[in-house]
Amino acid sequence: MKVAVLGPKGSFSNEAALKYDKDAELVFKKTIWYVFDAIKNLEADIGIVPIENSVSGPVSSTLDSLMEFDFNIIAELLLPIKHNLAGIGKVDQIRKIYAHPQTLSQCEKFIRKYFPNADISRTSSNSKSAETVSRKNDPTRAAIIPNAAAKIYSLDIIKKNIQDSSHNVTRFIVISRGKAKKTGKDRTSVTIYPQSDKPGLLYSLLGEFANNKINLTKIESRPSKGKLGDYVFYIDFEGHEEDESVKESFEKIKKVAYLRILGSYPRVY
Repeated sequence: MKVAVLGPKGSFSNEAALKYDKDAELVFKKTIWYVFDAIKNLEADIGIVPIENSVSGPVSSTLDSLMEFDFNIIAELLLPIKHNLAGIGKVDQIRKIYAHPQTLSQCEKFIRKYFPNADISRTSSNSKSAETVSRKNDPTRAAIIPNAAAKIYSLDIIKKNIQDSSHNVTRFIVISRGKAKKTGKDRTSVTIYPQSDKPGLLYSLLGEFANNKINLTKIESRPSKGKLGDYVFYIDFEGHEEDESVKESFEKIKKVAYLRILGSYPRVY
């Protein structure tokens, strides 16, 4: 099976993909959008991308790509995240740090405490951070990266486990052209785009789930990329799109909003 992930080699997405399928043939892409595009162009069978982190919250590029591409979420998996400061120098030599924006937000307290004056360079992935520092071969530069990336790019671990929270976990989703089978312990992800704005609209939309005793597990809003103040809502809930209670809720919601099912898939928590 060919699996598209955010690269280069050594990213947390790389680790998540091998956790999902240890025999997968990985196709590394430079951004999350290109992971989705690889499935569209038949370069990969599925894609695995991060969608939210327990510390830094939702991954915006994944949410936007879910709206742009017509694929299904077929699985989810959780990956504990441990960040390390790595390079070829020592702590007191470091003047510049490379890190992915999500990584930076998960290590903010560490950076403020130890490197308040360091130049921060944002990268497209954790493995790209490692690759850059390895190529520069400069003791004043360091990267915030996973263990695997440090080994691949021959960097020393200067400080271990620098994440702000010991309970740092990233949720990944598996995207595919096909659909997952119903298991009886499922989660469904949808987007809801209201057709008009009026007082109590969101309350009434969410009320349809409550009326059918459907447990919502997440709700996020993203700009619709239209006019200011216009939002699309991303909602996760326990249940399957084929459940009668879910179908009933969908029918009522569709009368006042555009609803798109992103997928029903086995839930892991």
